[in-house]
Amino acid sequence: MDHKSFAQKMQSYTILYVEDDEKIRDSITEFLSRYCKKVYACDNSEEGLELYHTYKPDILLLDINLPGMSGIDLATLIRQNDTKTRILISTAYTNKEFMLKAIELQLTRYLVKPVTSKELFSAFEKCLDELQSGDDIDLGEGYRYSKKHSGIMYGNKSVLLRKKEAELLEFFITHEDEVVRYELLEYCIWGDEVMTRDAIRSQIRNIRKKIGINLFENISGIGYKFQRKKLL
Repeated sequence: MDHKSFAQKMQSYTILYVEDDEKIRDSITEFLSRYCKKVYACDNSEEGLELYHTYKPDILLLDINLPGMSGIDLATLIRQNDTKTRILISTAYTNKEFMLKAIELQLTRYLVKPVTSKELFSAFEKCLDELQSGDDIDLGEGYRYSKKHSGIMYGNKSVLLRKKEAELLEFFITHEDEVVRYELLEYCIWGDEVMTRDAIRSQIRNIRKKIGINLFENISGIGYKFQRKKLL
């Protein structure tokens, strides 16, 4: 990661950070303050909501387990009238119910504690990508994904994705750099529908062909890992 390049990209953006663990909050606030325009930090969702309305930050980093109103509850309130602000959630655990909620709330990413500086860089890079490109997401090597049109764009050319293909790609973008198991894909994308691993593999192959570059790593017997090009 080029810290100078990252700082140049972050310097005009503001962040709201809500975390009730003082040591973690102070450490990450100090870290982020090196790169961005301003970090507003607090230890509860109620104050976080006030700071959000007062300062209109570009990116929110919310702990899920907060006293009183949870980070998910805060994100839910904000998403009622705001789909543009990017939201990251940090949590000490993961579960399927939360992952479904993350999709509904259009969260950019969830971070599992303890969060490393590399993971923070990656998460905020994705936030910047979404803020700067609107509905379009940079996939690397000139390819972009248009959420609005559910299509892969390259120059003046575009290839439409089918509904499930688009859902799969958006799910992997949300869970970039993570090993996503077949069982999780079945649960989050197909729900109660019966879906075999061969059928999931077929969907992934179709997406690979339409993107034009291979961004999926097959994890034998487990699932897939999705990764776009990073800042160098």
